[in-house]
Amino acid sequence: MAPGAGSMIRNADIASRFSEIADLLELEGGNDFRIRAYRNAADVVEDLQLDLAACIAEGRELPKLPGIGADLAAKIAEICATGTCAALEELRARFPPGITEVLRVPGLGPKRVALLHAKLGIGSLADLKRAAEDGKLRELQGFGEKTERRILEAVEARLAKRDRGGAGPAG
Repeated sequence: MAPGAGSMIRNADIASRFSEIADLLELEGGNDFRIRAYRNAADVVEDLQLDLAACIAEGRELPKLPGIGADLAAKIAEICATGTCAALEELRARFPPGITEVLRVPGLGPKRVALLHAKLGIGSLADLKRAAEDGKLRELQGFGEKTERRILEAVEARLAKRDRGGAGPAG
């Protein structure tokens, strides 16, 4: 999203950025309270009927929203103005660019992705596919042969969809 594209931002886009922040915080072993705050904020924003970007574009103050204080409200305004926020960009810079795609593989949450990244250096779908094909996943605690096969199938499906012009890397 280009800077100044505020009115094109939807609540779902803001919620997506907050969810990504929560995922990346969890990947790096961040504070549980902070992670939960971003997840809750994502839920609140996603379910909100009010168009937050329009509200900000019109110069109106954001209404009081449950679980959203001044810091998160400022991030909402920043996302509406620029399409992203500094906190998200700082977190993204700490991880390989493809790590958020790995997080979207069914059966892989942030804790498992953090383990894969730490133990096998996995930072993309291609890395994950290669590791699964080579039988590396099943060597890790909590991953068996069946899990490895399911992950490989899910990765291949995502890559095929992306190659057909479907779901590319989200950001």
